[in-house]
Amino acid sequence: MSAEEEFIVVAEDSAPNRTILVHLLKKLNYSIFDCEDGVQAWQALEENKDKKIVAVISDIMMPNMDGLELLKKTREDEQYKDIPFLLVTAVSEKEYIFQAKNLNVNGYILKPVTFQRVSKKLQELFPERKFPKLVG
Repeated sequence: MSAEEEFIVVAEDSAPNRTILVHLLKKLNYSIFDCEDGVQAWQALEENKDKKIVAVISDIMMPNMDGLELLKKTREDEQYKDIPFLLVTAVSEKEYIFQAKNLNVNGYILKPVTFQRVSKKLQELFPERKFPKLVG
């Protein structure tokens, strides 16, 4: 673990998908704010401004506040406007991908979420960081 604990906010309304994502990110030595939708994710960001939040990973389609609304909110916030933001997406959601590009999304993780897909995206976001390889 680095000197300062690094957090990733995960917003995913599907419990199985969220469980997989959280598990994979913990294997990569991140601490997680585990959220069921964009509203909870935004609350996690607001309530933890003192913590080192290094990224947001959000599903696009969620109730209450979807991934695009969450992305827009973070881009409008002075503290989080430059935070790496990844959207978890199904290939069929192309129109959302176009909107997300306009909001300066940093990348996409295609469903189904796998260790390789998650670690590859994080390696692109944080090239200086050494990530453990998948074991077991």
